[in-house]
Amino acid sequence: MRKLLIVLTHRWAITAANVVIVLMALQGTWDIIGHFKFLETHQEAIELGLDGLGTIFVAFGVALEEREGLMRFLGLYPARFTPQEHFVDEQCHYHGLSILLVGLFMEVLVFLIRMPDLNTVDFDPALLIGATVLNVGGAVLLARLSWLLARPKDVEAA
Repeated sequence: MRKLLIVLTHRWAITAANVVIVLMALQGTWDIIGHFKFLETHQEAIELGLDGLGTIFVAFGVALEEREGLMRFLGLYPARFTPQEHFVDEQCHYHGLSILLVGLFMEVLVFLIRMPDLNTVDFDPALLIGATVLNVGGAVLLARLSWLLARPKDVEAA
């Protein structure tokens, strides 16, 4: 069980999860762009996709942000605490917080459209574009985190 926990919390596992989420975000963005010219027909699907991606960013951001605490909770620290793990924890904390905020703001923009008693029809396209831009920004942040975690020389030197 301990070996499984070590594998699941390793920087390569985090990088693999990042890649999956980045691909989902890019696929979502591609779908949104393709459907945007037919907004009246596809708005609900676009909203649902952005809301779902926002939720994924929030959940994954929380997990990333709390990696160090999770490692302690799982009993992997202090025994496995090294400068390399400290670097991974720091990067996960900062990027996780950023991803969490991106996801929250995506959800807020979508909720503004869905909120009863708030007429945003004239602003719906702008709100959807804003959420889509945040989606791309979240993908960029996760790609950046993957880049930082995949550079062993830099990680070991930190």
